[in-house]
Amino acid sequence: MKLTKRNYYSKKADIEYMSYSQFKTFDECPAKAMAILKGKHKIEETEAMLVGSYIDAWLDGELRKFREQHPEIFNSRTGELKANFKLAEDLCGVIKKDEYLYSQLKGKRQVIITGNIAGVPFKGKIDSLTAENIVDGKVLKDCNDTWQNGEKKPFYKANGYDIQGAIYKTIYKQMTGKNLPFRLGVVTKEKYPDKRIFEFSDETIETALQEVIAKAPVYQSIKNGELEPWHCGVCDYCRSQRKLSEETIEIL
Repeated sequence: MKLTKRNYYSKKADIEYMSYSQFKTFDECPAKAMAILKGKHKIEETEAMLVGSYIDAWLDGELRKFREQHPEIFNSRTGELKANFKLAEDLCGVIKKDEYLYSQLKGKRQVIITGNIAGVPFKGKIDSLTAENIVDGKVLKDCNDTWQNGEKKPFYKANGYDIQGAIYKTIYKQMTGKNLPFRLGVVTKEKYPDKRIFEFSDETIETALQEVIAKAPVYQSIKNGELEPWHCGVCDYCRSQRKLSEETIEIL
């Protein structure tokens, strides 16, 4: 299947290819990942996700189209942008004023890449491809360390951005022969927004790549119906599927 802008997010493409977001969902809960693939569960688009999409649309030169497609970002009474999207508009200005950050995020936009890792077909869409770097734009609450499962982690590790970098670097190199650095171009939603550019070291990428190599074939076997997906027991999908009985009573 040849991927295009039109079919990249199609069900057929998601079945044929693994992606960073799909890998991340499998990592969180294989049962949820399979329910999404089978159309039995839908990922709800949150306002936080739409804020990132708003800035992407601005960088892509498609903001007018985005606004037309998402009337929910406007206050129905006043017709003005809701608070979160006024913030998104402000962040566009923050990016534009920083020449270097803007140059990193205004490379060739939304470049589709495909490849193979550990026998598993992968797809990716690069936010900004410059002559020297692969750059992914992020809108974050902040860049602080995050507590996750009782462990304090760097923000990039908690969000799996090192995994994204390993996937993108690997399949881009397969397509082009070029071993470009993977960077994050970050703006934060703080009162005084921070602007940061992070580049992942070879060591960080290699560690993440080994994780992808170890897990991707297992997740692909689940996609192929060769392994039964297991439930994490705590995600939104698992909660929606829980059925109680005498056997499920919890003793305190």
